[in-house]
Amino acid sequence: MLKSYRFNYFIDRTEIRTNWPNAFKIFVLIMTCVVLFHWNAAAYFLISVTSGIYSEDPDAWQFTYTKIADPVIPKCNTFLQISDSTSCSFNETDRNVNNRLEYIDEMMQYWRNRSKVLKFPNFSKEYALSIYWSSLTLTTKGQQPYPMSSLEDALEVIDTLIGLLIFAVIVGSVGSIISTMNKEKSEFQEILDGIKFYMNYRKVDSDIQKRVLNCCDYIHDQGISKDETALLDGLPRKLHGQLAIHLHMVTLQHVELLQDCEQGLLYDLILRLKFQLFGPNDYICRRGELAREMYIVKRGQLNCVSDDGKVILGILKEGAVFGQLAILNLSGKCGGKKHTMAIRSVGYTDVYILRQEDVNDVLQEYPLARRNLTQKAIKMLRDDGFWNNTIINAEKVYGSTSILEEQLDGIAGTINALSDEITRLYELLDNMSLDFKQRLTRLESAYKTKCERQKMRRQFVIKYKH
Repeated sequence: MLKSYRFNYFIDRTEIRTNWPNAFKIFVLIMTCVVLFHWNAAAYFLISVTSGIYSEDPDAWQFTYTKIADPVIPKCNTFLQISDSTSCSFNETDRNVNNRLEYIDEMMQYWRNRSKVLKFPNFSKEYALSIYWSSLTLTTKGQQPYPMSSLEDALEVIDTLIGLLIFAVIVGSVGSIISTMNKEKSEFQEILDGIKFYMNYRKVDSDIQKRVLNCCDYIHDQGISKDETALLDGLPRKLHGQLAIHLHMVTLQHVELLQDCEQGLLYDLILRLKFQLFGPNDYICRRGELAREMYIVKRGQLNCVSDDGKVILGILKEGAVFGQLAILNLSGKCGGKKHTMAIRSVGYTDVYILRQEDVNDVLQEYPLARRNLTQKAIKMLRDDGFWNNTIINAEKVYGSTSILEEQLDGIAGTINALSDEITRLYELLDNMSLDFKQRLTRLESAYKTKCERQKMRRQFVIKYKH
């Protein structure tokens, strides 16, 4: 009793670790009832001993051996027809079987030499009858003989009170367990009803409705989480990382572009993987679409198909990876930013996606790995004949994968160049302004001189006429 707290600790830890928490809760509830029945049976038998257990009265409240007699079984086969010579069943033809007391003595005489008694030890009888009385009393389900003493009456009262509490606890616990078991199903049914109402309200085509409902059934049957990121965010980062490594590290290490990368870089990339489910005949990508993700097939099968989808060009199974060069935005690729093949899901396929933006964020902390990955990607493209050798500017090659310091340095250089150009233009403006002022001064002087000459000429003409 003093160490019962350890039992509670064991229950709490086991509920967390077991894959069947609801079944374990029911098991604990049953075992709790068994223990209480056992303790109450012990109390009942102890009081019976004090009152006397050798009474011949079968209606006595306390335990008596007359209440639980040894069973009598036939020594011959009683399942055969009476007409069979090996059958030893009592012939009740032309007898009133509803009133066997009329020929009970004859039956006893008949079975006397054809039956045997199974002897059970007294302990088995004592425990069996005591636990039976205890279970009926605590659950208030049985009609027991009336107690004949104060001690017996006190036990009955206590058992009634405890029984009421136990009954309430059992009903409440079982109801809670059933509610927990049905919670997920109820939530799914509520979502499914909402989807059905929405599609009917919007008059969605029946084929699309069927695909949507089949997808919902698959997600529910497989127990796929709606948001793995939200589910795993509650874990410590280290533990989250170890789980992700267990799921994806081997796959990433087989990616040609990432084979020589350090473990820390792979670890950070794994944490950026996003789960996505594709249904039957869904296109993961089409030829000519913008390529900005790398895809890892975790479960299911994908087909590489022609543009019209009629010809299967290849098959991608579990563990396959495609789009690895799309995670690096290399401007030197001839059309390299677009998919070169259409990929279509055969059935329901679980795919993990690594996006270009996430890779760029990770590579901010790994400048050397960034340069190595870029050079390796260029080599792979050159081997496949997709690299434009006319682009030799490193800044153009690294593109958006440059680290933050390099981007800031580039911005600073651009600002300095703009500042120098503005200074040059300002000086040119000053020189041009000075030249314009000088020209304007000369023009004003010439105009003033011309005006004075014209004035003198008019004065001379007037004077000459007079």
